[in-house]
Amino acid sequence: MSTPAGWYDDGSGRQRWWDGSQWTENYAPAGDDVPSGDSSPSAPGPDSTTAPAASSGAYAAPAAPGYAAAAPAAPKQGSTLGFIGLGLAVLGTVLACIPNFVTFGIAAFVLLAAFVVSLIAVFKRGTVKWPSIVGIALSIVGGIIGVIVLTITIATAIANIPVPDLPTAPSSTPAGEPSEPPATGDSDGRPSADAIGKGLVIGLQGEPGFEEFTTPEASACIGQHLYDSDLSDALLSHVAAGEVITEETAGDEADAFESVLIDAGTQCVYG
Repeated sequence: MSTPAGWYDDGSGRQRWWDGSQWTENYAPAGDDVPSGDSSPSAPGPDSTTAPAASSGAYAAPAAPGYAAAAPAAPKQGSTLGFIGLGLAVLGTVLACIPNFVTFGIAAFVLLAAFVVSLIAVFKRGTVKWPSIVGIALSIVGGIIGVIVLTITIATAIANIPVPDLPTAPSSTPAGEPSEPPATGDSDGRPSADAIGKGLVIGLQGEPGFEEFTTPEASACIGQHLYDSDLSDALLSHVAAGEVITEETAGDEADAFESVLIDAGTQCVYG
């Protein structure tokens, strides 16, 4: 609605004539009152100095003559969908961090819903956009975190699968007998005391009355006695090879071997 014609303060401190649509070049003389009512100047012109009859009062300047006041911009409303999408994104991200196959499936569904809801809220007019944008970003980040956690969970589960022990092939050597004969020292010389003691254990296995001779301590002691005796290197080589010493094997040394063996056993086992 336009302001009616009349004298108004144009903002400079002087009264100026408003014709109802625009300012004219008519000013009231300084120190005089403006005409009463809405009387127009008698001879309007750009250089007019004659003012109509004085008026006891003056009109206040119009707020915006000739222009309608601009309507204030409507404030943006809160985005309900945006906040719902953001909440779903937070929930889905938390579930995606749990190393479990079931929770991963639930998290994937929640994050997908958060992404769709946030995307719809972004295009809704007249609402704030930051909750929707944050919800979209968080749903994508949560999905990446969920994939990483799921991969680590699967790798850990595979690594912890127990591997059954494969059966080993049975040994062809009878129980109680070594697969190889003990070392006999120098091949051309006298066997070592250790080799004689180990071979004696093999030769006496199953012989009644000699069980106490076959203990590790006794066999080592007896082997040393046989090594220090006057028995020939050839006979002691048969002993070190684990052979059963018979009269044919011992020959002329059969009695001497038996005597040394009994004396050594008595000292090493009972002495």
